[in-house]
Amino acid sequence: MECRPIRWRGRAGCFLANEVVELTHLTGGGQIPEFRFRDLLESNPYWIPGWHSREAKPSCGSSAKARYGPPEVGRLLSVIAGHSLCLGTFGMPSPAEVRAGAVLHGDAGVLPWTSKLIRRPRSAEIRLGVRIPQAGLTFRRTLSLFPGESVVRVSETVSNLLATDQWIQWQQHVALSASFLVPEHSYVALPGRRGITDPGGYEGHELLQKDREFVWPHAPGVDGKACDLQNPFLRSGAGFVAGVELDQQREYGFICAVNRTLAVAFGCVFLRRDFPWVTIWEENRARTSSPWNCAEQARALEFGVSPLPAGREEMIRRGNLFGIPTTVRLSAKAHLCRNYLIFLARLRRNPQSVADVTCSNNAIQLFSPQGTQIANLAAKGVRRMFSQEIAARDRC
Repeated sequence: MECRPIRWRGRAGCFLANEVVELTHLTGGGQIPEFRFRDLLESNPYWIPGWHSREAKPSCGSSAKARYGPPEVGRLLSVIAGHSLCLGTFGMPSPAEVRAGAVLHGDAGVLPWTSKLIRRPRSAEIRLGVRIPQAGLTFRRTLSLFPGESVVRVSETVSNLLATDQWIQWQQHVALSASFLVPEHSYVALPGRRGITDPGGYEGHELLQKDREFVWPHAPGVDGKACDLQNPFLRSGAGFVAGVELDQQREYGFICAVNRTLAVAFGCVFLRRDFPWVTIWEENRARTSSPWNCAEQARALEFGVSPLPAGREEMIRRGNLFGIPTTVRLSAKAHLCRNYLIFLARLRRNPQSVADVTCSNNAIQLFSPQGTQIANLAAKGVRRMFSQEIAARDRC
């Protein structure tokens, strides 16, 4: 087992590994830019932007503004990579919040996090935390890894520092790269039902029609044809944002991405009632402004409490969508506890797609559309982990 501090492209971080997989977690902004099989370096699914990534800083100087954009956007773009946390707000803050110094997707992604590394003979873990004074929140995250497994357990707690209730957004911004999601050789899966496209479109470069409801996975394209959102990067020069509700009859929700050439699947598993929505964002060489410069390809599967990155004000105004809340209430001086799993799987030969991901007491199973099990990942006590979350939630 390995658990140690590292430098990643000039930034401070933590390294967590066993004999099977390795993961890097940054402490400036809290991003996870790398998670891979140790004998297959190209198995890292996460998007790492082509522009220079800098350490999280409290402000943007004039040169940074020119490169990354205005502070409310540029501070995040200068540090973003892979798996990011969106907390408090998901999307742009309100104009008043921007004037007060707030940033896109909340301050957790641009602040320094504390870290503590714990290595034992039979496990290793990273304990991280960040205080977000402008939002009146604190956040704690623990990542745990055990020998022989390709599953990382993640436990998170958000605490309200205020003596008043808050309605917050809480989203895991899991952005994947075009080197893993190779067009025609890759596929994404989630147990979706109804969806809605973003009312704001995509800065004039839309793949999908604006503000249209659809049934997963087929969304209405601007050309009038249905787009199968299971397939990434359908048209260069276009992008989209869409929200999808997860099947309310399921105990577990999941996101999964399959690279058929590598016969590798990446994914996350969580309780559906904790995170009932997945926002899908795709940038396919569409954005012309710096630092994008029509050069980036990324597909994000962002599971959380909101369908769209429309900001907290809009989600509170909307209330429910398809009968499902679009924010979560955090009571005064209270806590919210959530657990989820991040996994990598080697698939049995000739995998075409993954149709379902389930949890047993000691494993994660992946199934084909025909119901054939195509991967079985050892993950001792994972159902107990979710049961402990529910018990902790009751205590909170």
